[in-house]
Amino acid sequence: MSTMTAESTGTVHTTVLTDGIVVRLDGSLDVASLPELRAALLSERPAGRDDIVVDAGRVTEVHERALAILVAAADWAGHTGGRLRFAAMSPALRETARYFAVQDLLPLLPGLGGRAETTASA
Repeated sequence: MSTMTAESTGTVHTTVLTDGIVVRLDGSLDVASLPELRAALLSERPAGRDDIVVDAGRVTEVHERALAILVAAADWAGHTGGRLRFAAMSPALRETARYFAVQDLLPLLPGLGGRAETTASA
């Protein structure tokens, strides 16, 4: 894959590649980050960029409205011919998703042995 364009805004960093989109989430996903999160995950994708990989391994806290966007993004990607998967989830995101019983709605990339890994990025 080669990088075509890149955009960085606060806690949401989006990189558009030739065949997909990588979204890196860092720090606090609070109310102030909601517009950036919506724009990155719930906007029309460029043609041919159907795969969305989310790296949320460095998220420190998650507001419930941000969690709702993450859940909606996974569902919306599927309904619009795409696929969203998480490459990494921080403990804060995992715990918040478990608390609201939505962890099964946040699809993980398969790890070694076909099992989904939930490790945080270093």
